[in-house]
Amino acid sequence: MHQPFAQYQLRDIVGGILRQLELLVRLERHMLGIIASYAVAIGLFMLCVPIAVQELVSTFSFAVEPIMIFTLATIVGLALTGAASFRVLQARAVETLQQRIYTRIAIAFTDTLPRLQEESFLPQHANRFAEADLLTRALVAMVADLFNVAVVGSIGMGLLVFFHPYFLLYNVTLIAGFLVLLTVFGRGGFLITLEMSRLHYELYHWIQNIAANLPHLRAAGYSPYLLSRTDALTQAYVRVRQRRSDLLTGRQYKAATLWQAAGHAGMIATAGMLVSIGQLTVGQFAAAELIAGNLLLNMDTLARRMVHMFFAFVSFREMNAFFSLPQDRSGHKSVIPVDDFGLAGIRVSAKNVSFGYPDAPLLFEEVNVEVAPGEKVMMLCRTNTQKTALAKVLAGLMAPTAGAVLYNDVNLVEVDLRSVDSRRSLMLDSQPTLLEGTIEDNITLGRPSIRYEDVQWALQFVELDDEIDALPDGLSTPVTGHGGQFTLSQTLRLLLARAIVIRPYVLIVDGTFHSMVPSVREVILRRLCSKDEPWSIIFVSNDPTFAHAERRVVVG
Repeated sequence: MHQPFAQYQLRDIVGGILRQLELLVRLERHMLGIIASYAVAIGLFMLCVPIAVQELVSTFSFAVEPIMIFTLATIVGLALTGAASFRVLQARAVETLQQRIYTRIAIAFTDTLPRLQEESFLPQHANRFAEADLLTRALVAMVADLFNVAVVGSIGMGLLVFFHPYFLLYNVTLIAGFLVLLTVFGRGGFLITLEMSRLHYELYHWIQNIAANLPHLRAAGYSPYLLSRTDALTQAYVRVRQRRSDLLTGRQYKAATLWQAAGHAGMIATAGMLVSIGQLTVGQFAAAELIAGNLLLNMDTLARRMVHMFFAFVSFREMNAFFSLPQDRSGHKSVIPVDDFGLAGIRVSAKNVSFGYPDAPLLFEEVNVEVAPGEKVMMLCRTNTQKTALAKVLAGLMAPTAGAVLYNDVNLVEVDLRSVDSRRSLMLDSQPTLLEGTIEDNITLGRPSIRYEDVQWALQFVELDDEIDALPDGLSTPVTGHGGQFTLSQTLRLLLARAIVIRPYVLIVDGTFHSMVPSVREVILRRLCSKDEPWSIIFVSNDPTFAHAERRVVVG
């Protein structure tokens, strides 16, 4: 059983889960305290039921007095109504907890994604956000039950011991048996659920892969490979899921039902023996059996919730894997005030810069260049991969494998990127995608320092002002589907408008806009490279015919 899951380092996984759980408890301790307090109230109200049953049976043993029956029935009714009221409040509190957790996860993902190191990030890592919904579903199924079982069970067990000390042994035996059910009979359930999650995401990624290749697949016609691979992945998932069902339902839950029967029989035997020797009244016998039945029912519920507990733990693990990805350690670097760059521009220096992705050969090495403030330079690369990587390294988005990139003699790996974000822009010709929102949102990105006049200037610069004015909603026009309603030329110009709207000191461009309409491209390139514009521009391209820059640097 252990061999198929030997790839999982259980100690590291459990450590990560505990860290996420500790963070959740710390952030939501107030809501968890409210849910726990409701559980205490429910337990106290439910305590009235066995006490009333005890008194009612004792009354029947001597004489039937209607007023006593009516009084006890009224008390029980009021107690159950009170318990029901707190159950409703508890359910609403759990729903609020769900909403808060979901919101926290969404904000954490949004905050973390832009800071992940690109070398270690894959698009499928973002799929882990699906765990936000799965986690909250699992929590709503188990949080209230866990509190209720713990609190109501403790109150019930305390009442049993109050009836007779012998019930302490019964309580210990009951708890020990239940722990055996969880640990021994449920052993392996978590790892199986973890493997199930891995196979689910593998299939999920495969479906996304199909969606990303739709034009090619439609052109190819009938493709048996798609169904055969999907069938293989689905069969692997179903086999593991069946294995989990055999464990949790066929073994653990079966043992739980047998233990429940043994618990009932043990209570009847223990309480009956105490009644026979005069250590327990008939009323206490009835109350004890009622309490034991409720305890066993709660434990049965908890046993059935084990699958949700495993789902919650797996969700914690998947999200921990996402949040453990390497990030730009900006919080541990110094922040240079923007004013320290002065008004004379930024001098960009690359000294013996080399870069390669992990476990891959270097894309470029020993790159040396110095770009003075206001200078327009073109760096000629061999491949698209090389030029995009070099542009990101020069912008500080990726750290060089060797060497250093300096802005005004400040090494970018030593400072928080927020120090240069308002003075440096990067435009990626190779990734022409837009965000969902409006045209204005895509240009400003919500940056408060950008004024309406800045947006208008940027749109005029990239020859988009008339086209956007012609739209019914103008700047408020919705952008959907990564900007699919715009031509590639328009998308590139919107991205360029975003890059120049802050009037950067340094503009780094990956590519030379060959996907733009040629006449518009020439106008924009002349404007970008005009001596009237004070910014420095570094075009990183593999186009040897590009002639707009003042000088060219060949990257080996």
